[in-house]
Amino acid sequence: MRREEAWDALEQAGAMDAKVRPMGRWYALYGIGFGLTSMILLLIIGISDSVAGVVVGMTFYAIALSALVVYSTTRPVKPLGYNRLHLWGIGVWTPAYVTAVVVGSILFRGELLWWVPMAVLSAVPTSVVGLIVLRRSRSAQ
Repeated sequence: MRREEAWDALEQAGAMDAKVRPMGRWYALYGIGFGLTSMILLLIIGISDSVAGVVVGMTFYAIALSALVVYSTTRPVKPLGYNRLHLWGIGVWTPAYVTAVVVGSILFRGELLWWVPMAVLSAVPTSVVGLIVLRRSRSAQ
């Protein structure tokens, strides 16, 4: 490959990157949506302090999560570093969520001082990942 051909290939790659990278913005909506869904679920479970609350919360969660999964699988492009970012977000969210539910169900049933901060905490990891993706996609413009 000659020098001119190499420069042309680099220009084409740069143009493709500038076109495709913004298409990964969808993950910002997914990450923030997942975080908000988790927050609402924990608030429903924690504040209701009943089996009916758990059923309502899980029904809401199943519907919202299904919508997010369908949305994510219909997107044509994954954001840069998708696997690593997604695994980090879910990997940090899982212990926060499990701690909130297990400890809250045993020690803090119906206590707003436990459930509200834990609900907010559960929304942070995936929301942060969503914002990282949004920032990266905007830097491509």
